[in-house]
Amino acid sequence: MRAVRNILIVVLALGLVAALWTLFSLQKTQQTAAPQSQAEPEQDFVTIYLVKSEPTEFHLVPVQRRTGGPASPAAALQALINGPLTDEELFSSVPQSVRLLGLTVQDGLASADFSAELITDFNGGALLESYLVTAIVNTLTEFADIEKVQILVEGEVVESIGGHILVSKPLGRAH
Repeated sequence: MRAVRNILIVVLALGLVAALWTLFSLQKTQQTAAPQSQAEPEQDFVTIYLVKSEPTEFHLVPVQRRTGGPASPAAALQALINGPLTDEELFSSVPQSVRLLGLTVQDGLASADFSAELITDFNGGALLESYLVTAIVNTLTEFADIEKVQILVEGEVVESIGGHILVSKPLGRAH
């Protein structure tokens, strides 16, 4: 009887050891697999428009920017405001002192509300003003759900930014 009891204890101990080994093996496998499944958030790209200077003229050119997260109209406008990278031979199309105060998109219309610096810090003539307006409109209309853009300053519709281009009504993409 004593021998049966000892054999039973050994079998139970071996079963317990096998169960614990299996449990710890599964846990270790899940821990090593977890970091691979927790990939970094996908970084999307947006297209913004900056000014390129050539010996005899200026051009508005599309430029790709990494957003650091999902692409959105607000992220695109912030990239536009941030302007060119230090190693790019491009110029900002929007004064870098400008802040984006708000952005709404409804029924194909994006209403982009900028700080007063959009007007007060704008330094240019008709051509640079047209590039500024076109850069904002084209950056936003890169998104399929935006057809027109209303530019606002401090929450108000303004007639013009620099006195040359009317922005009092929603504007469509310039091709």
